[in-house]
Amino acid sequence: MPSSDTSLESPASEFAPGKRQLLQAALRLCCDSRSLSSLGLRELAREAGLNPNTFYRHFSDIDDLGLTLIRDIGTQLRGPLRSLRQQAAARAKGDNKLSVPRLFGINLIRSRRVVHETVQLFFDFVDQQPEAFIVGIRERYGASPALRQALSEVMNGFAADMREDIRDLKLMPAGISDSQLAVISEQITHHLFQMALDYLSTPARQHELRQQAEEHILMLASGAAVLQRLGQLRL
Repeated sequence: MPSSDTSLESPASEFAPGKRQLLQAALRLCCDSRSLSSLGLRELAREAGLNPNTFYRHFSDIDDLGLTLIRDIGTQLRGPLRSLRQQAAARAKGDNKLSVPRLFGINLIRSRRVVHETVQLFFDFVDQQPEAFIVGIRERYGASPALRQALSEVMNGFAADMREDIRDLKLMPAGISDSQLAVISEQITHHLFQMALDYLSTPARQHELRQQAEEHILMLASGAAVLQRLGQLRL
């Protein structure tokens, strides 16, 4: 059984104090418009209130700092998301009734509950760590190939988890192949991460954007199920 604890710790919470200070200083310096690769080591150390030599006790270079930051976001979010999806599916197990709306045998209320709770936890994490998300997503288009690759790996990890959970929890028709599920999961993941920037930049629309994210996932999954049944799913 998955753990019932889906709480999220702050990024860098498990690091040594000096390392944590440097990561948090990088977030403060970059959260507006700068890229991580533009930071100078002295500038970063000064912002963190540390001697510049301290940097090399924790990181080999700025890319190493960025990799640590991006991978830490992934580590802290992937586990709780998987656990919550499994718990939501288990709680909805009792909804398996004739009156429940179905799509080719799939319990739509159960699927909606899993989607709702997954999306809420994702955006709760974005709320808790806005600077980390802003900097992380920006590096997807940044100058550093290493950081672009790291963010791609994190997003691919989310998508792989989602694909496995969709299959294991039977959230979509069995006729959809693993390769088709992979494409669907990747599209959902990339859309959620991109929406995070809109979510943070327009506070007045945050509730609306959470709802839109849920409906986007359900429409994509439902559309794929219909096309698959008609033999027209060409992923």
